[in-house]
Amino acid sequence: MSARGCRIALIDDHRMFVDGFAVLLGSLRPDYDVCTYDAPVAFLEDLEAGQSFDLVILDLVMRSMNGLAVLAAMRDRRFRAPVLVLSGIGSEPPIAEMRSLGARGFVHKSADTAVLVEAADALLAGKTCFIEQDGRESDLTDAHDPDLAALVGGVPTLAPRQTEILHLIGKGETNKAIAAKLDISENTVKSHLRAVFEALGTHTRTACVRKAQALGLI
Repeated sequence: MSARGCRIALIDDHRMFVDGFAVLLGSLRPDYDVCTYDAPVAFLEDLEAGQSFDLVILDLVMRSMNGLAVLAAMRDRRFRAPVLVLSGIGSEPPIAEMRSLGARGFVHKSADTAVLVEAADALLAGKTCFIEQDGRESDLTDAHDPDLAALVGGVPTLAPRQTEILHLIGKGETNKAIAAKLDISENTVKSHLRAVFEALGTHTRTACVRKAQALGLI
């Protein structure tokens, strides 16, 4: 497929990254028409309104809606354009889950610019491109975690307060510290944690944080 006239949607809630990468793509590939979104909901609204794209470049971890949830929403809308997922997470990326939800590629944000652009080119040419942080091409079975399989196709949706608490336990905060930071009672914190554990199918804080990181929720 020729890249001439290709429309690309770039979705990342870090405005500086979105603007910088869009300028970079435009300079290296002048025929790429890059539309930027710093809110996933705005992108999905444009899809509903009939906007079409030849490629979607999607951040995995975003505050309002993680990349796996966006992939699921795109699939539900029968949107068929290839999706390249980007992420800066330090843990092993959930590549099996990305692929199950329709992603055609993954590149870590620490990769060289050339790798990012070549990955975009590859997806536009009808290929797949899953690259690990160390530059190795990833195999589906390498990243597959059977503990996450039940969540594929149904990434849990957490309430804003639950997401806040999830981020704080990811930083190692105690229930008492979380209650003080959010100005709520410890019992309320425990209630939210129970709901988070149930949504993620876990029973301990460590397992909860691990699964949340793998799914791009934190």
